Amino acid sequence: MKIVLQKVTQASVTVESQIVSQIKKGYMLLVGISTEDKMEDVEKLAKKVTSLRIFEDETGAFWKKNIKDANGEILSISQFTLYAKTKKGTKPDFHLAQKGHIAKEMYENFLQLLKQDLGQDKVFDGVFGAMMDCKLTNDGPVTILLDSKE
Repeated sequence: MKIVLQKVTQASVTVESQIVSQIKKGYMLLVGISTEDKMEDVEKLAKKVTSLRIFEDETGAFWKKNIKDANGEILSISQFTLYAKTKKGTKPDFHLAQKGHIAKEMYENFLQLLKQDLGQDKVFDGVFGAMMDCKLTNDGPVTILLDSKE
């Protein structure tokens, strides 16, 4: 499982010209699930996302608070293209990305784990499998790559 985590001051996702989710301060996540991933990978990265200390404290000191301590929100977007192989040719190969119905179940489990830790009103997502327009203002900029295999 791979995640691109971006600390944001705001983020939104639009499907067919309609905003389906938006947040203020928090994280925008791009989440990819591979054919090798198990529930342990989902659990590991859900815990990592909620425990990383990326936010500043009241004095302005960096790397002190996790997202829960900072009262932040999460906008999570399913992103099978994180598993694109581009070694050969000019067309990406997505065979390492998990099949849709399995990926959707694992992704929904990931969202539930985040909601259990942060609260139902703090975790939002796009539309699984849809073409989405994502907008964000990266704060910092802070962008961190997470991989359950590392």
